Amino acid sequence: MDEELEAAFLKEQERRLAASTIAGYGRNLNFVRRSYQGEWPGWVHLSTAQIRAFFVRRQKEGVSVATTRYQATTLRRFYHYLLEQGLVDQNPLVGIQFDEVGGARGNLPNYQLLMESIEQNSKRATLLERVATYLVIETGMRTGELIALCWGQVDVTMKMVLIKGEDQTERYVPLPDDLLGLLSQLEAAYATPPTVRERVLTLANGKPVSRSWVERTVRRVSGGATPATLRHAYLNKVVLEQRLEDANRLAGHKTLVATAGYQQGQVQDLKKKYQQYF
Repeated sequence: MDEELEAAFLKEQERRLAASTIAGYGRNLNFVRRSYQGEWPGWVHLSTAQIRAFFVRRQKEGVSVATTRYQATTLRRFYHYLLEQGLVDQNPLVGIQFDEVGGARGNLPNYQLLMESIEQNSKRATLLERVATYLVIETGMRTGELIALCWGQVDVTMKMVLIKGEDQTERYVPLPDDLLGLLSQLEAAYATPPTVRERVLTLANGKPVSRSWVERTVRRVSGGATPATLRHAYLNKVVLEQRLEDANRLAGHKTLVATAGYQQGQVQDLKKKYQQYF
């Protein structure tokens, strides 16, 4: 029965996902079912408490946040499918958070994995929701900075965005081509070109988005991550790719000490990987 449900779910995904992604989902479902400790209750009877206990055990085994999040994303999609089929009453993944796993920056989520999850989920998101999510993970904006962002701060010619911090600081951050394309689509959707003072993230009623809107949107489009998680993933990526001083500037940190915490996290990750083999 369970294997038949998994096969039907994977078949349904063929219309929207790449074959490699579907194969990954299949491996995740198979792994969760086979590695479950105790008598397997079946997918339709698995409770939130049982799923949480599974992930807690995996975390204690030293599994990375990236792997945990990937498996959780798979289960969320799978139970969304079961909900649509009327086989379960609710998604047992609701209420389970994976953002503070391990409690250290050494367990920061993998940027590429989050991007893949966003690309998959964004197919069902509105243009405004996609712009909001990509602005966070591709520029490292804080929620307050995102809400206050005006069209006058977006320089399409220079491919830069001026981010104004809540502490009155300012920093320029480059805009990737895919994000520029989304912003251009959003601007073109206006009946008349927006003024430089108009907020980029504005609802249909003309009001700017709220913090709760940003939180809900980012969680849904990213597969469960918070805006802070996406920002941390961006900063972790920047530290890997650039000098510490550049990463500090793009992050908008007041001191190098704050940015250096991401480097320390990477050192801890390397130590864990080293210990697995020696």
